[in-house]
Amino acid sequence: MDLELISRTNEARPDRPRLLFVHGGFHGAWCWDEHFLDWFSARGWAAHAVSLRGHGASEGHDQIRQFSMSDYCEDVLSAIDRVGGQVVLIGHSMGGVVSQMCMTKSNTIAGMVLLASSPRRPSLRVALRLLRAHPVSLLLGQALKDPVRLRRAMIPFFLSPKLAPSLRELYHSRLSLESPMAMGELFSRDAPIVSSDDTRPVHVIAGADDWSIPVAEHKTLASAYNATLDICPGWHDLMLDPDWQKSAGSIDRWLIRNFD
Repeated sequence: MDLELISRTNEARPDRPRLLFVHGGFHGAWCWDEHFLDWFSARGWAAHAVSLRGHGASEGHDQIRQFSMSDYCEDVLSAIDRVGGQVVLIGHSMGGVVSQMCMTKSNTIAGMVLLASSPRRPSLRVALRLLRAHPVSLLLGQALKDPVRLRRAMIPFFLSPKLAPSLRELYHSRLSLESPMAMGELFSRDAPIVSSDDTRPVHVIAGADDWSIPVAEHKTLASAYNATLDICPGWHDLMLDPDWQKSAGSIDRWLIRNFD
């Protein structure tokens, strides 16, 4: 599977681990390329973002309905091999769950940041709220492989209403279809097992304005990993939020504390 990998490494310090950003459902590496990749690269971190199969510029769009969470985990592990060396995973939303899966499979992962990550235990609350808001668009968008309908359903979910209308339209136009199989697994999975022997550092960031995942869920996630927790201003897509530098700064400070 040919996977898109966007890299910014010109100003990277070789003594630091590489950063690998993992997007959530319906997104692609493009969501990190808007702000985060250049911002972290300018601060001396080698910054990479992968598009999971069927997303962004990666192969597999015509097979999207067949992909599982394990397939996405395989994609991230493949990207880790391409990046080389020690890697810190930064996973957003569904990408946070994929990152947790990968953490148990690779010793080259030095640490993990869970950014507005899907909660430790699955909840149907978000899906039900989306269904109430745009039931026809959501169901037909997925069933008929119609990204226009699907994007309409996602309008109240990902992006801050404070964004300029032109940016909201641009970002929504880039959303792709998502695998129903992977989404089903996301909502039916067991809570990940966290080994008490694993001392690799983890950082959890919650969006203060993210209605989809209550702060209490992030506290539970942070407790499971004995992780630090930061609550930053912003909607679910923190990396595209008008206040994106607040969450980026939280990640940077945590990285410096643990890897500098």
